[in-house]
Amino acid sequence: MEEQASLHVLGALTDTEAREFKQQLYGDAELKQFVSRLSTATGALAGAVPAVKPPPQLRAKVLSRIPPQQMP
Repeated sequence: MEEQASLHVLGALTDTEAREFKQQLYGDAELKQFVSRLSTATGALAGAVPAVKPPPQLRAKVLSRIPPQQMP
């Protein structure tokens, strides 16, 4: 459950997984506390590192690896 909580905090669950996790979260006070602590820690870590602008060629490199049918 800790892994699911971590993925939830990072927004990395699928829609279905997120719905299922939120149902479990609703009835579990201990899980709610754990998620709250993870959220606090994640926010602190995100604010503790400086933002770095990626090199301009990175976008082209990433986009070149996406098959054409998946391009927006």
